[in-house]
Amino acid sequence: MQKEVIIIAHPEGEYAERLSDYINEHELLPLETVAFSEKNKMTRFENHNPVLLKVIPKEWEDVKKNGKECKILFLCEEEEEGEMYAFRYRPADFLAGRMCEAAGLKAVKRKRMNEKTKLIGIYSPVGRCLKTSFSLTLGQMLAARYRVLYLNFENYSGFGKIMGYSKPSDMADLLYYFLNLSEEFPEKMEEVMLNLGGMDVIPPALSFLDLESISESEWEIFFDTLIEKGNYDYIVLDLSDYVKGLYGILQRCSFIYTMAPGDGVAMAKVEQYEKLITNLHYGEILDRTKKVSPPVFRKLPIRPEELIHSELADYTRKITEDDFHWNSGH
Repeated sequence: MQKEVIIIAHPEGEYAERLSDYINEHELLPLETVAFSEKNKMTRFENHNPVLLKVIPKEWEDVKKNGKECKILFLCEEEEEGEMYAFRYRPADFLAGRMCEAAGLKAVKRKRMNEKTKLIGIYSPVGRCLKTSFSLTLGQMLAARYRVLYLNFENYSGFGKIMGYSKPSDMADLLYYFLNLSEEFPEKMEEVMLNLGGMDVIPPALSFLDLESISESEWEIFFDTLIEKGNYDYIVLDLSDYVKGLYGILQRCSFIYTMAPGDGVAMAKVEQYEKLITNLHYGEILDRTKKVSPPVFRKLPIRPEELIHSELADYTRKITEDDFHWNSGH
């Protein structure tokens, strides 16, 4: 007897395939999913296989059930209320949960590849707020005790000049190997890696345009792979708005810091960000977020490895004491 499956169909075939592959690989559902990009192929499959749920675009509302018992979840381009609808740009984990609800299945708790590795997300809707300096400082402080990896996702990081490196490879190259030549990925990772103050650093992409095609599910699997291959205690993510699935990534983080300068314009931007997070039902991000409002420092060092001895390091230690217990000696 054939097993029931869940269909994920969308005219953007790559979207359907990636979502289906990600859900199957991470075992987010108790049933297997299969992907289609054409209605007729999906219908032919239905006629010969038991289907519990079809996840299809709202534009395909004319699709009939062919007289079979089959539930439907519509993928929408905009947020819509109702049990039959799901915003398709939500994280894969969230969509898997909606599929479980629509199909009447018990949700599957996602397996982590390495429970001890924690992600630290540092983000701000405000520019020029010491976000990267704070990230580098915290990363180096942690590197004195733990294995730490730092990733920078800013549009223009300036890392080549700041760190004085001239490596020809960067994160864009590493992602190419990850997506296309996975068997060579571990070796390429070692080749690309730099060290700063005891922490590993993957040089940011020279052009953020090279990373715009990376989907949320691909970022998720990339992080899981880094965790599995690198055996890190902490991975520090210096995030920016251009990263697809930003809120899903933040949702994964054990510690979240939002840079929130005290001036009126900055406060208004942070307030708008928090309102959007709430409206999109990512409230748990705010629950784990600590706002960081650095004072005006007299002078900060230009060289990133000297930040750990600066006033910013003293401030960082104070702000993060509850999370990392610097004074306990552990």
